[in-house]
Amino acid sequence: MDVVWAPPSPDPRAIVAASEALGISEFDFFRLAFKRWSGREPDESTLERTFVAYMFEQKAPHWARHLSREILRRRHDGTLDPAAFDISGLRRRPPLPRLGRFSWSIVALTLLIVFLMSLETTYIKDRSIPPGCPGSSGSIFLDRFAGWIFKPTAAVCPPFTYPGRRKMFTPK
Repeated sequence: MDVVWAPPSPDPRAIVAASEALGISEFDFFRLAFKRWSGREPDESTLERTFVAYMFEQKAPHWARHLSREILRRRHDGTLDPAAFDISGLRRRPPLPRLGRFSWSIVALTLLIVFLMSLETTYIKDRSIPPGCPGSSGSIFLDRFAGWIFKPTAAVCPPFTYPGRRKMFTPK
């Protein structure tokens, strides 16, 4: 027993799963559920108020719960046919693409490159950006590690010094 909060209702998860099984949005699911329960089209303002209460307070009406349970039961039995629910007038929503192993590998590689760039980038005192070399890409990291891809010869960077100060930057 939870003393502070009431346990969450399983209705929102069931409604989301049922609307995904039919391939329609949750708002269209509410429209379909009301139409199947009462036999008539819902009033737009009433439907919108009911949907807003569902979204913010997680309160599902009885007709939406009934249809979600029926759809989930049919999906579990393997007898779910979305065409039998007369969703032809409703806009079909394609399922969201799932990120696969390749996508996560690209994300990890990008983070690794950004991390290596942050380690390699050195800033000169009193400057907010590193200076670029004449004839280079402007990125010390790219010039050092991937410069051979872009041009065959390495750019010659003169050592940078402030007037009257010691040498602060020597390219590697």
